Amino acid sequence: MNSTTARWLMLPLLLLIQACSGFPFLDMGMAAWDGPKKGTPALWHVEGPNGGEAWLFGGIHALPSDLKWISPKMKKAMDRSDRLVLEVVGLEDSAEITKTFQQLGNSPGQPPLADRLPPELRDKGEALRAASRLSPARFETLESWAAAISLAGAATANLAMVREEGVERVLAARYRRRDKPVIGLETPARQFTYFDQLDEADQRAMLESVIADADNAPRAYRDMVTAWLKGEPEKLAEAANRGLLQRPQIRERILVRRNRDWAAQIEDLLNLGARPFVAVGAAHLAGDDSVQALLEAKGYKITRVQ
Repeated sequence: MNSTTARWLMLPLLLLIQACSGFPFLDMGMAAWDGPKKGTPALWHVEGPNGGEAWLFGGIHALPSDLKWISPKMKKAMDRSDRLVLEVVGLEDSAEITKTFQQLGNSPGQPPLADRLPPELRDKGEALRAASRLSPARFETLESWAAAISLAGAATANLAMVREEGVERVLAARYRRRDKPVIGLETPARQFTYFDQLDEADQRAMLESVIADADNAPRAYRDMVTAWLKGEPEKLAEAANRGLLQRPQIRERILVRRNRDWAAQIEDLLNLGARPFVAVGAAHLAGDDSVQALLEAKGYKITRVQ
């Protein structure tokens, strides 16, 4: 499995887990960030066939502290926009996210963790489980997708990423200070549901990928943030055609279907006369199935701003 692909696409869900107070392994020490300190992530301008405009910005949901990434062109776009549209709102409500995760992610009678893994990954899976501080009995109710996300949280807990420095929180604070509305394309419950509806085979593929790639998490995260700061969405597109997304159902549910839904929501906003600044996970703005490509197919003009 390609570790970069799995990590980039699972970060939104990891952020949901990291907002939950019920996961004690998140108190682990934070690694220092040794990558670039500033950059100009990719930004696109959208013009409608009948007028109207929007901006598309690919973000990262948790970032190292003290990065400089809001450029003059971004500030101009934000000033022109009338609202902020995020991939998901409600991350600050830890209690509700925990409740939703518990409701969707638990079913009685699940097999032990080792029984869901090929023999060559069982020792590594047990080591990651121990690091997560989740008891073996906990996996008797955790569905495979929920087990994957919980263990991914353990694998990334000591990275240099901070939720409060993530794109959504920084931008939301800026818009609220200016009394501009902040809305979401999805809710935390809806994001969890995408994984909950995967077939068991695909859920176990997620679980195996998280365990197999746990040692690569620091490098994958550093590569992701570095490419983002350099404004290199083509690297995201390359990663999005490998690994877990080679499984058709995962690609359709986790990436393509959501991109189609978001493009339709953006189109509705433009038809209503809104001027939204849309910030979603950077992987959704790369490749042939990107939000921009879907809007362009509908007749919208897409221009790379930076």
